[in-house]
Amino acid sequence: MEFVPDCLVLKIEERCRDTGDLVTTFFILYDKKEQHYVIRGKINDTDSNRKGSNFSFVSKSGTDLEDFLSFSICNQNMLTYVLYTFDDLPFHSNNITYEDLKAKQYEKISYEIAGYENKSYKKKDVLRNLRMLENVFNYYN
Repeated sequence: MEFVPDCLVLKIEERCRDTGDLVTTFFILYDKKEQHYVIRGKINDTDSNRKGSNFSFVSKSGTDLEDFLSFSICNQNMLTYVLYTFDDLPFHSNNITYEDLKAKQYEKISYEIAGYENKSYKKKDVLRNLRMLENVFNYYN
């Protein structure tokens, strides 16, 4: 299997403002070859009788992806943003799973570039981060 030498991945965690419980996790990357955003996420269900579910989407547009995020995230909740650079993701984004990204975040602390906690949802901040993912890249062909 071929691997991408460097890839920026933005993790957004949504936490309930009242309890601090993790609600949803989004991993977002930009596939330069296919020219689309890739979203791998999980809805975390705090009810022990049900399991949270994973989801995967792609989006050709940062604006459309922001629309999806603003619809999915409760504007009362708090967000954590973490930017990673992973150097061993599968070459084809279809082969990148939520579980892979979740495990990789703990492999090496050096993968983390920056992180910000307890942020409110702001459209301009999300769009700026998505633009960064699209425009800061390493050619890996």
